[in-house]
Amino acid sequence: MGNHQIKRTQTLREIYWNYLITFYLFSAGISAGAMIVSIAADFINPAKYVSVVRAGAYIAPFPIMAGMVGLVFDLERPWLFWLLLTTFQYKSIMSVGAWIISLFSGVSIVYFIINLPKDYLKLKSKTGTVNTIKLSGFVLSTCVALYTGLLLSTLTARPLWNTPMIPVLLFISAIIDGLAAISLVLCLKRGGWGGAPNETDFSHSFITKVDFTLLYFLSLATAIFLIGMGRSTESAVSALAVVTGGGFSVSFWIGFVAAGIVIPFIAAAYELFAKVKTHKPWLSFISATLALLGGYIVRSVIIDAGQLTKTILY
Repeated sequence: MGNHQIKRTQTLREIYWNYLITFYLFSAGISAGAMIVSIAADFINPAKYVSVVRAGAYIAPFPIMAGMVGLVFDLERPWLFWLLLTTFQYKSIMSVGAWIISLFSGVSIVYFIINLPKDYLKLKSKTGTVNTIKLSGFVLSTCVALYTGLLLSTLTARPLWNTPMIPVLLFISAIIDGLAAISLVLCLKRGGWGGAPNETDFSHSFITKVDFTLLYFLSLATAIFLIGMGRSTESAVSALAVVTGGGFSVSFWIGFVAAGIVIPFIAAAYELFAKVKTHKPWLSFISATLALLGGYIVRSVIIDAGQLTKTILY
């Protein structure tokens, strides 16, 4: 390197991945998270948590489809998007991801149909087939929730993305987003705002316990991410400064940490440990809305700030 000195992280002039990419990552996370929660609830107790199972199944196919439409129109030549599915390159994470998302979309539609009251596909009596669909859906939804974070973490030129904590953080956030979407659906359906105790009360208890646990782990993942980046290379420290103390600091600390983690965590803790006898749907509604807002903001901050910083130059 001779006498060349290491320069601080430089700012790029242009953001190439816009809000459509952020929306796609967010919508894919909601779909994957909703299916993971739905299938997990079905595995634990399908009769007791039937509302969670059905709400997750009804949500799963649609957010990711909306995100894919936006992603296609963001392409330079959107009419050629189908070429991604004509080849499979196992060494390309984008090629693998395209196939995983396509398979997930197909399975999520089938899972949606088999959870409708009427047996349109004549599959409800075929336990083996239904279980295969559920297992496939769980594996594929897990892959979708992990995929976006893994894609970002492989881009070594971007210090904010090139960390193993990005996939972990976005994976946990995806499940929380899916759970929040389910909670909103249950709040808004008939009787969701109150009324006599019924099976929805069991579903609410399930959602609150899972939400509390996931928010705890999300806070840990966020802390580890911040500490790890802060003790890493000069370029990583400079990239982190853009998020925590630069132009994205308000969005990160207030939009993601405070609104997306702290307030929903306190709300869940209150309902779990304050011995609340009656369900407060308005609290669940606010908490779920803030969790979704935080899920979108963290992806927006990571995508935009990651593009505005690059690795050190020599």
